Amino acid sequence: MKKPGRNDPCPCGSGKKYKQCCLKTEEAQATRAANDRSEAVPRAIHWLMSMHGRAAREALAEGFFGSLDDDEYEMLQDQHAEVFPGIMVNAMEWLLAEGSLTLKGRERRVADLLLGRGGPLFSAEQRQWLELLTSTPLGLYEVIDVVPGESLRLRDLLFPEQAPVLVREKSGSREVVKFDLMAARLLPVGDHYELSGAVYSIPRHRSLDLMAELRHELEGLAPDSPETKEVLSIIIPAYWLELFTSAFEIPEIVDHSTGEPILLITDHYRVQDWAALERALSGEAEVEGNRAEGWGRLVEGADGLLRSRLTIDPGRQPDRVQVSYRTQKCADEGRPWFEEVAGSGAVFVSREIADPKGMLSQRPPDEVPEPLAPAQLSPEVISGVIEQRIRHLYADWADQPLPALDGRTPREAIKTPAGLEQVKFLLHTYEHGELQQAKDQQRSPVSFDFLWQQLGIAP
Repeated sequence: MKKPGRNDPCPCGSGKKYKQCCLKTEEAQATRAANDRSEAVPRAIHWLMSMHGRAAREALAEGFFGSLDDDEYEMLQDQHAEVFPGIMVNAMEWLLAEGSLTLKGRERRVADLLLGRGGPLFSAEQRQWLELLTSTPLGLYEVIDVVPGESLRLRDLLFPEQAPVLVREKSGSREVVKFDLMAARLLPVGDHYELSGAVYSIPRHRSLDLMAELRHELEGLAPDSPETKEVLSIIIPAYWLELFTSAFEIPEIVDHSTGEPILLITDHYRVQDWAALERALSGEAEVEGNRAEGWGRLVEGADGLLRSRLTIDPGRQPDRVQVSYRTQKCADEGRPWFEEVAGSGAVFVSREIADPKGMLSQRPPDEVPEPLAPAQLSPEVISGVIEQRIRHLYADWADQPLPALDGRTPREAIKTPAGLEQVKFLLHTYEHGELQQAKDQQRSPVSFDFLWQQLGIAP
């Protein structure tokens, strides 16, 4: 039977609208059931630690924390004291859903102890919740849509043939952004899903090894098989804990055309005569563009492809222009070239250098970047500056071999179905990072559509 709409006549025959009659009663019952369910896990943990505390602690140490040595476990408690309570939330849920205790020389599943004869007294709603919890495997999901304060839509990364699911989540949906990755248990409740409680946040830039390992171990297994549940319960927590205990090694960021480390170098000039500068640039065969959109100097490489060696853009002030380079070699060659072409039309003011690898290494990989100081720059201007940098840095991206693509260029990788999925994941990773920064800086995100267009594929 189809559920009535809020403004439809109530099916009880009262003559009132559904929202003014039985809907109120149903919503009140649902709220009571949800509140009752929320007590299931605390009650289960209290009983377990009261009745079998020693065996439970041993199971946590050998199971959930078993991938860590003593020094790593101590470091986890000391250096990550502020997040350790959250780690223990995941650990205790793992114990309830996956753990086993050794009691009188016999191995007993925690789920059987809780739900079997002699276990604690639960309401029907609590028992049903624990049954779902203990039977549902962890999954690895990508956020594909967010309604802040209301819901998330998640896509299964390990079994992409599964349809995306709607998850009702009030608090968490205010924190996440599109393309976030998380491992979690999704429990069905009525016409939607809810998070069980434990969430394993996985940084996208550290997710590729995890996905490769999981796909290898899950090859040939059905999504709902006991073997799949066991694999996920072992690998995901161990990998997640490693994020806290091991430093992330930042790869060398190299320009394909020169083999040099990438540097973001920008020379700032004061324009003495815009008309003369425009005439000079328009007379150069290698230069394309105009004052409104900026110019680029395109040089043919040994592989026959045209690549930008520098870009020239109007500065934030009307009498300024900035010339940007990707490497030190490009800057060493580009500055004399530009100053010879510009002549007296532009005068050098300053040089700005940013090392992408150094910038990444100065903060922990999971730390959210600090918002820009509230200087006299509008969000629109900040977005414009960042967009110029992004377009410059990724100008030749489609034809650069990338470690994330096993040394292939994106253009080469998309020729196979598996490679295409890798490229899409990588593009979503770039977009994800920009969405996070834009949210922190309270500005509109910069679009990466130009990279999709470079490859001729749809977002």
